[in-house]
Amino acid sequence: MIIYRALQREAVRTTLAITAVLLAIFVFLTLTMLLGRAARGENPEAVMQLLGLQTLRRLDLLLPLALYLGILLTLSRWYRDNEMTVLAACGVGLPSLLRPVMILGLVFAVAVGGVAFYLSPLANRQIEKVKNETTRRPALSGIAPGVFTEFSARQLIVYAERVDPKTGVLDRVFISRMRDRAQGVILARSGTPYRDPKTGDRFLALGDGVLYQGLPGQADYEILEFATYSIRIEPKALDQPSLTIDGVPSAALWRQSDRAAVAEWHWRLSRPVITLVLALFAIALAYTDAHRGRLSNLFVAILVYFIYSNVLALGQTLLKRGQVPSVLGLWWVHLALALTAAYLIARRVQNKPLLAVPRFVRRSP
Repeated sequence: MIIYRALQREAVRTTLAITAVLLAIFVFLTLTMLLGRAARGENPEAVMQLLGLQTLRRLDLLLPLALYLGILLTLSRWYRDNEMTVLAACGVGLPSLLRPVMILGLVFAVAVGGVAFYLSPLANRQIEKVKNETTRRPALSGIAPGVFTEFSARQLIVYAERVDPKTGVLDRVFISRMRDRAQGVILARSGTPYRDPKTGDRFLALGDGVLYQGLPGQADYEILEFATYSIRIEPKALDQPSLTIDGVPSAALWRQSDRAAVAEWHWRLSRPVITLVLALFAIALAYTDAHRGRLSNLFVAILVYFIYSNVLALGQTLLKRGQVPSVLGLWWVHLALALTAAYLIARRVQNKPLLAVPRFVRRSP
């Protein structure tokens, strides 16, 4: 039907626009946080990888919200422009729009389920891998002027007064390193990072400096003046990145029966379910007119979303603690909210206010 396709087409366009806005806001906030890590000397490449992975792992939260607001704003515009009134006069009432809206919600629910069950755990595993590699990978390009930067599991500390942003050459370098319980302190006029083409190891070539080396607490220090001295930036031993519960593949998570695994499984399952339930709420809360303002129902919709999200988080916590049966999971939350949405739609179909406010009749004395 033409009306159904028009509704779905406009809702998809609005949803994609809202998704772009939400992604821009999320990327900005995440980038602000990650830039602080880059300022502390972390590899800029790792920061950009973390930015992309953090965005990917949050798609299962952004897409349901974007679809919710997309359907809500689309139907609200139809109400304001009296298109819903015309459709009702033609026999196309609000119940007739349930089918196209739920079909659209089902398509997005499948996409959200793919993100929640596959992409999001994969992104979490990659985030842990990147964080693990940045702690062991020598990244001389991450040295910031005036900042003490640690390498090789805190066995090497590098400080430079100035760093050439183009060549990476360091000026007035201070280095402290520990080897075989002997501590060495190096003061050099310059330092040039380079990579061995054969082995791929990274070195720091120091020029015109002095090396002080000895055991702490003893006075027999060796002093060596040099014109050129190269230090190999040794990565620490590779540690296996710890696999958190939110990074466990869904197939492996299904085979686990502990409380944390059950709670995580129901949490992933809740992402596509919440997409469908929020689509129902969008239908119920979309009604507006010229006297109520353009965004009057938007605040109520946002409030419903936050209530839904917080109750789900509470339910997940109760599952982890064993206070809710594993069989029940988070279905009690979805069922309660779905029944509430159905009740609101039924009242909207009967042209009644969403909330039945009792009238108190004041008796005359």
